[in-house]
Amino acid sequence: MTESDHSEENLDEFMLKASNILSEENNPEKKLIINSLKEHLNSIYQEKSEMENFFKTLNNIIFSNSTTTPNKISNSKPFKLYPILFSFNPKNAYYYVDYFLTSLQMSVSCEENNDELPILISVFAEVIKSFFCEDSNDLLIKKNYLLEKNKKNKLYEKFFNFCNNNIKSENKIEQSFGCLLLTEFVEKCPLIKDQKNFENIFKLITDNLEDHWFECKLDMLNCTISLIFVTKKNFKNYANVCLFKILDFLTDEDWMKKKLAINIVYALAFYCKEEIMKVKDNVVDFLNALKDDPVDEVKQICIKTLNFLEEDGADINNNKNKNKNKKKEDKNLEENLDDYNDDNNEEVFNDINGDEERKDNDANDIKDVDLVKEDKEVIKEIDNKNKENKNNDTFDIEINIKNKEMNEKYGASVELILNQIKKIQETQNILNNMLENVKEAIDNNYTNLNERLKILEYKVDKRNINRKNS
Repeated sequence: MTESDHSEENLDEFMLKASNILSEENNPEKKLIINSLKEHLNSIYQEKSEMENFFKTLNNIIFSNSTTTPNKISNSKPFKLYPILFSFNPKNAYYYVDYFLTSLQMSVSCEENNDELPILISVFAEVIKSFFCEDSNDLLIKKNYLLEKNKKNKLYEKFFNFCNNNIKSENKIEQSFGCLLLTEFVEKCPLIKDQKNFENIFKLITDNLEDHWFECKLDMLNCTISLIFVTKKNFKNYANVCLFKILDFLTDEDWMKKKLAINIVYALAFYCKEEIMKVKDNVVDFLNALKDDPVDEVKQICIKTLNFLEEDGADINNNKNKNKNKKKEDKNLEENLDDYNDDNNEEVFNDINGDEERKDNDANDIKDVDLVKEDKEVIKEIDNKNKENKNNDTFDIEINIKNKEMNEKYGASVELILNQIKKIQETQNILNNMLENVKEAIDNNYTNLNERLKILEYKVDKRNINRKNS
């Protein structure tokens, strides 16, 4: 791909070729075309007019020029270029996001584009990842081109408002499109966990669930589930409000709404146990009316949720008193073991065994320390397996078995030590994975440099040929 291929008269052709190649899963030219796109954008990033022309050209080849059906998509493949183009340099691409959002709005405004909307939603998700996720394999790009915090916040507002404006539309297709985009936004943007952002989205969801005129409540229930899964335990302060908002859907005529509402109850019970258990009896009354629902999918999830509530409620009641007593007993020991590692394992045992004064003062500690001393060799054996065993699954199984046996025999003291050993193993695995990722990134950079070198050699050869011909 030469410089002349990117001239104004050939830009349409170049983009069409790029979008076709990138849409083919196993096309061997993918890397070359990506590098060519990156090279071209890098050459025009400083020229605002050329950048604007680039994105205008991209939108022009997406839409047809029909006067009878304006904004009809003639080719959806070029849409997939957006996340790739934005990922090259998010810091600069930030200024051209409006071209992408405009193309989305144009698409949803034409009913003949409805079949293309799933593709646009997936492209939107990838664009969110391009700007907000810091998982690039290219270390240079990650270091130099990532978006600054203040720009991320502004971009967050822009995407949120785009979703919100569609949700507020009187057009049902635009409402649904907005809900689906919001769901992807919730799942892909880490800034959702910020308290203010979370509250705005929670309010947007609950307001529309209560709005009698809002037509896409099914999509909004789906979005609610995503919000619970993403925020997990941080959702607990809003669990009861959310539960109250979705109770009416448990008796809705639409079985899909009933099913999603029960799924929300299950998610709340899983991530916000204490809050939901306070109103467990009321929830169970609602669910009991649905366990014989004629729709099998509703009945199954209802029974599953009832069983979970009953089992978890029993566990909470049985463990509440145990946890209160055990918390004080384990607190000091857990603090002492926080910095436990392979290097000081022997030192910990020596300190425990040599502390005669402590034994005289605390009879309960004497029992725990003596038991640990007697089984010191067992602990060392597990520690050695931690270093030697390369199979994580096998190691976890063995640790669990030992943990169970020794916990029954010696109580909480040994369990805490074993948990620390397991944490060390997990940390070691994380470090090994990070090392592999760094190696892979270095290999990718080396490959990219070789490919760029080939492109440059090709250009030099072509220029030499052109000079000879002239």
